[in-house]
Amino acid sequence: MLTEADANSNTKVIRSNVAIVGAGPAGIVLALELAKSGIDVVLIESGNPKFSERIQALSDAGEIDLARHAPMADCTRRQLGGASVIWGGRCVPFDPVDFDDRPYVPHSRWPIEYCEIAGYFQRASEYFFCGRAEFDVEDAAGVERRPIVPGLPNGDVISTSLERWSLPTDFGREYGSALNHSSNIRLLCGITCTEVECSADGHSVTGIRGRALDGGTIRILADQCVLACGGLETTRLLFCSDRRHPGGLGNHSGQLGRFYMGHVSGEIARARFSTDPRHTAYGFDRDQDGVYVRRRFSFARSFLHRFQLANCTCYPVNPKIHDPAHGNGVLSFAYLALSSTILGKRLASDAIRKAAIGKREAVSDWQHWRNVLFDCPRALAFAATFGFRRFVKWRKIPGFYQFSAENCYPLHYNCEHLPNPESRVQVGRDVDEMGMRKLRVDLRYGQTDYENVIEAHRHLDEYLRSHGCGALEYLTDDPVGHVKAQASHGFHQCGTTRMSSNPVDGVVDPNCRVHGLENLYVASSSVFVTSGQAGPTFMIVAFALRLADHLKRVQMNGRRIIKKSTVASSQSSSSALA
Repeated sequence: MLTEADANSNTKVIRSNVAIVGAGPAGIVLALELAKSGIDVVLIESGNPKFSERIQALSDAGEIDLARHAPMADCTRRQLGGASVIWGGRCVPFDPVDFDDRPYVPHSRWPIEYCEIAGYFQRASEYFFCGRAEFDVEDAAGVERRPIVPGLPNGDVISTSLERWSLPTDFGREYGSALNHSSNIRLLCGITCTEVECSADGHSVTGIRGRALDGGTIRILADQCVLACGGLETTRLLFCSDRRHPGGLGNHSGQLGRFYMGHVSGEIARARFSTDPRHTAYGFDRDQDGVYVRRRFSFARSFLHRFQLANCTCYPVNPKIHDPAHGNGVLSFAYLALSSTILGKRLASDAIRKAAIGKREAVSDWQHWRNVLFDCPRALAFAATFGFRRFVKWRKIPGFYQFSAENCYPLHYNCEHLPNPESRVQVGRDVDEMGMRKLRVDLRYGQTDYENVIEAHRHLDEYLRSHGCGALEYLTDDPVGHVKAQASHGFHQCGTTRMSSNPVDGVVDPNCRVHGLENLYVASSSVFVTSGQAGPTFMIVAFALRLADHLKRVQMNGRRIIKKSTVASSQSSSSALA
C-alpha cells in the first residue's frame, strides 16, 4: 500500500501509532497525553493557527433551520484550538444523576458509571487552568461558604453549586508550542480529512485520507485512528466514509446521526429576593488559587428522581443589555462597545456578541448614550477596571454582573435536552469545496423539554417562598410558549455517535471505539448519551483523558511503537503537503 501511494507524486504518506483528526480541546489533550508515553501521534487539523473564512466555510450545513439552530460559523471553528477559540470558558461537569438509571427519561442509560469519568475531573481542570475540581461552595477552598440568597438552606434546591471559569483557555494558543516541540507529535494544519479508510474485510481502519484546499492529498496509516473533529463534523466524516460500509462507518444499527441534543436555555422569569440585597451572591467570587467561580441554583439528585424531572440549573444574570429601558449606564456602555464594528469582535466571539446585542435595527443608540451620560462616573470606572481585569491581567475575569438595589434578577436556565431519535443529522446531496456531502440538520425539541423547564421554575419558586427568601415573577402569561420560542441551540453538539454496550443501541462502545471496527475511536461530545445541565467542553476533555489511558494500554499491549528514526523522511508540516 505504501509503495502504491509513493508512486503517486501528489500523495504523501505518513505512518504513526495513532492518527487524531481534529485539534480542538479533545484532540490536543489526547495527543499530548499519548506523546508523554512515547506513542507516535499525527494530529490533523483542517484549519490553521490563524482563522480562514474559506476553510471555515467547509463546515456550512446544506440544510438547517436557523430558527432552531445557530449557523455553523457561530458554533464551530476550523482552526487550531477548535471551538475553544470562541468558547467563553465556563467549566462545569455532569452530575451523578445524569448517569443514573432514569426510566422516566427514555434512551438515557449510560453504559458506564459516573465514578469512571469523575476520576478525570482534576486532570481536566488542570488543562483548563480552572483550579481544583471542586464544584460546590461547601468543598471549594477559599470560597466564602454562603448560598446565593442568605438564609436559603440546601435541600431540594441547592444554591451553593459552582461553575468554574477557565482563563479562558484557547487550546491552540495555549498548547501550540507544546505540540510543535514534542518529539512524538506531528501536527498537520490545513489538512481536511475526507475519508476514513477501511481494510478489505471492513473490520478495521487502515488510516486517514486528507487534502489541502490548494494542494495534494495525504494518507496517514495508523494502528489506531481517533475522530476528534467536533460533535457534528465527526458524525459527518463517518457518514462520508461509506466505501465499504454503505450508510457510513458506525451506522450498523441506523443510529449514526440520531439523538442530536443541545440544551434548552433562556429566560422566562425574574427572581425577586426578599433578603438584604447587599448579601445576594449574584456575581463572581474567587477561590484560594484566584480562579473565578460563580454560584448557581441546581436541584438535588433525590428531588429530580422523586419528581421525574430532567436536570436543570438556573442563575441570576443582567437585564438584557440591548434594551435601554434598564437605565443602567454600565449595561448601555457594554452594549455600545459590543455593537461597535471596530471594538465588538475584539471583545467577544460572534455568538456571544450577537446574543448580547440582539437585533441592532430594533434599538436606538441615543437612548444608550443617554444612560451612559446620566451614569457617566460609574460607566467610566467600569470601563477602566473591567478593561484591566479582562485584557491586561493573566487570569481574566469572564464577564460582569450588575448589582440590583431592588434585589431582582433575571434567571437564566440551562436545562437538559432529552434524547430523541428523531432529532438528528444526515448527509444530503450538497457538497463542499472538498467534495464532501454537507449535513442536513434537524434539531428537535419536544413538549416534555418545555414542561421540564416550567416544572423546575415552579419548584424553585415554591422553595424560595417556603423559606421566606423571595419568589419568581414570570416575564409572560404564557411561560410554556416562551420556552418554546427560545428553544434554539447548536453550540453544544451532543449525542450523534452515542455510547452503548450493545451495538444495536449506539455507535461507539464504552471505550469510545466504534462498534464493529477494531481500531477506530471517537473523542467528542457526540458520544454523550445525555446532555445534562452543563455545556460539554469540560466533559469532552475528561473523556479524552479517559480515552488516552485506554489507548496507552492498547498501544503497550504488544504493539509496535514507532521510533522517530523510522519516520524522519515523512512530511511534518502542512506547507510541505499543500
